[in-house]
Amino acid sequence: MKIDPNMAIGSVTGTQVKPQGGAKGAFEEVLKGLETGSAPKLEKVSTLMPTTFLNPQKLNALSLSEEALDLLERYSQAVSDPSLNLKSIAPMVDELDGMRQKVIQSGSFIADDDPLKGIMNEVSSALYGEVLRFKRGELIG
Repeated sequence: MKIDPNMAIGSVTGTQVKPQGGAKGAFEEVLKGLETGSAPKLEKVSTLMPTTFLNPQKLNALSLSEEALDLLERYSQAVSDPSLNLKSIAPMVDELDGMRQKVIQSGSFIADDDPLKGIMNEVSSALYGEVLRFKRGELIG
């Protein structure tokens, strides 16, 4: 058995992956052009990623408003279900009121001129309207 003197003991090497390049020599041409000052002009590449990132508070507000709309949809289905009585819907109304407080708090971090602030206010108003309708007894009858 022959032992290779260049091999390090205990090292494991995987298979070498050869990179697949596009046009051969393109990088070398750009590199040589940079050295001599005659680099070829590159076309502007459009990116799919936006250059501006969303604020974490806006992301939180957006996801919270989506949760609130889902809750309103479930509440709407519960109200239209004749097999459910008002006592069984009452915990969902409390959840609507709690969600409204979260939406208001989350919307307070958004600038007044931001369109998301208007959406948050509308979601909050819809939540408040349903809570108020239930507490006033408008669903009886």
